[in-house]
Amino acid sequence: MQLASGAIFSRAAARASVPANLHPDLGIRTYSAIERVAPAPYVESMLAQALLDRGDLRHAQSHAERLPPSPARDDLLGRIAQAGGDQAAAQRYFLAANDVFAIRGEVSRLAKHDKAGAYNLELRLTQRLQGAATHPDALADAYWELGRLAAQRGYADPRHRRAWFKTGMHDYVEAVALAPFSERYLIYAGSQALNLNDPSQARVYFKRAADQNPASADAYAGLGVSAFRSGDTAKARAYAQLSRSYDPHSHFLHTLEALLK
Repeated sequence: MQLASGAIFSRAAARASVPANLHPDLGIRTYSAIERVAPAPYVESMLAQALLDRGDLRHAQSHAERLPPSPARDDLLGRIAQAGGDQAAAQRYFLAANDVFAIRGEVSRLAKHDKAGAYNLELRLTQRLQGAATHPDALADAYWELGRLAAQRGYADPRHRRAWFKTGMHDYVEAVALAPFSERYLIYAGSQALNLNDPSQARVYFKRAADQNPASADAYAGLGVSAFRSGDTAKARAYAQLSRSYDPHSHFLHTLEALLK
């Protein structure tokens, strides 16, 4: 059985190892023989993965469907559907499996040409994670991604820009509530507050980000932009100098420097 497993995963083996010199067909034949005697879930799983790697999607699905209901089964069926070009089915399976990474890949793909579809898929993932209540870090990251997608929709839709910016702000606030010490979430929340013309609220988030990371050039630049938007140019210049001392290539610093010209 170890030899069969090594053959199936031979492509991932180190070049000088024994498995690297085995042909995947050996593994498939061996597990097929085992299946006739003992069709256990791990046997069906190994055959499904091996046949998926080979591109035999019909037989891969047949073996995957024999697995008992589980996130692993859903994830495997999702990968088979994805390989066959059925993105809708793949998304359903990945959601059922709570496969954050697979869904994030689908969201990134959709965001290039279908921002509404990307947002709705991320929203479905967020709702799934809320119901599971076992993935707090993944849920915080899902809210952050929702905030980014809402902001993108706002930039792409001038008529509803403010509404989308408000939605994005709500999502960022949820992310910060779940992960209050995340510098990234705090900075994005501060940036979104600036998008909503609220430099006072932005200052709160950037200050918290700077407290979490006293060397954060983006946090200081954000404080500078907030000061500039509040009419305090002198303080904005001081924050620009502080930001520059930590990272002269900070994207947020470039935004602040453009305002100060």
